[in-house]
Amino acid sequence: MKAPEIKQLLAVGARDRVRKKLKRLALPERMSALQGCIQAGLINETPINLKFFKENFIDEIGSILLSEGDLVKAVGYYNESKRIK
Repeated sequence: MKAPEIKQLLAVGARDRVRKKLKRLALPERMSALQGCIQAGLINETPINLKFFKENFIDEIGSILLSEGDLVKAVGYYNESKRIK
């Protein structure tokens, strides 16, 4: 799932569908898709998008930002945060 597809689905209000598709992806693929959303500016585009990503993918996005875009490190940070919780 790529950022343009996510943007299109969010524009028509299919948030549940986007959430389900992203959650079903393996972690590295999910991180890659979310990184594409960050680079496209999709997360902060509207307050509704910001709320959606905060509620559903805050841990993944935080890991990507902490690792400065390195997806291998991001997966490690994400797994470590889940282990600590």
